[in-house]
Amino acid sequence: MNIDIRKTIVTSIIMLLATIIIHFVPGLFLIIAPFLLIPAVTLYYHSKESYYVMSFVILIAVIFASIFTMQIMLSVIFGGYIVGQLLKEKASKERILYILTVFYTVFSLIAIIILQMAGVIPKMADIFAPATDAYYNLLMAEVEKGTVTKTYADLFLTSMDALVLQIPGLLILFLFILSLIQISITFPFVRKFKVSTPNFRPLYMWRIPKVVLYLYFLTLFIALFITDTDVVLLGIVTNFKYVLEWVIFIQGLSLFSFFIKVKRTHPVLNILIYIFAFIFSPVTQIFGMIDMILNLKSNIKRK
Repeated sequence: MNIDIRKTIVTSIIMLLATIIIHFVPGLFLIIAPFLLIPAVTLYYHSKESYYVMSFVILIAVIFASIFTMQIMLSVIFGGYIVGQLLKEKASKERILYILTVFYTVFSLIAIIILQMAGVIPKMADIFAPATDAYYNLLMAEVEKGTVTKTYADLFLTSMDALVLQIPGLLILFLFILSLIQISITFPFVRKFKVSTPNFRPLYMWRIPKVVLYLYFLTLFIALFITDTDVVLLGIVTNFKYVLEWVIFIQGLSLFSFFIKVKRTHPVLNILIYIFAFIFSPVTQIFGMIDMILNLKSNIKRK
């Protein structure tokens, strides 16, 4: 076995210190998290065996930590493994980005569902229920006074329900940004430790694997046979669909970026195109799907 004792001990100490800090001051997670992949990826890249030893040490340590700390450190351990392996395979930077984002998202959503089932954390609807009920009762009181219509009160409640449904999407956006920050910070640092890292290709050159589209269609098909009583499966499928939609959205952005690059459109028009892409994200996703199927980029002629 090729175990580097010194690197294993140093990395284990760093990860243990991070575990202790997050356990006692959870809020510092936002500051520490972007840097945690640096020691993990460096160790895995140079010695898998050393990484496994370090991971075992951290797994033992997090048993005695809070559930939140456990989730964070487990995600770092698996995330370091994924990024390190992809670097060994000479994967592109954008591929590493969306694979890491998908992993973080699936890991987080499944963890949330399990914790909700165990009663450790409340459901999102339960978190917002007190505020929603309070505002709704106030509105109903105004309805009785005649100052507010019943339609307006019902519209407010519907809007609150829609807001709750958007939370998984906002979580995915946060995890995408976190992954982007982690990679942007990690790669320059690990290069100093003789780790070969790729550079980002321009957005217009990005190409999402077609298997993502197949998984999306499979998810939609499975969703047809799930009832509201299948809470766990419904939560997993719904949230996984959110993940895939964001990935397909990126392909749509890549298509628009390619169009802008090839046609050399005016900067004002470029801004309007991106604003349109984000405001009408379902349309962008449709363009992303079509591009993944028909390769629309090949049909865009240079100006």
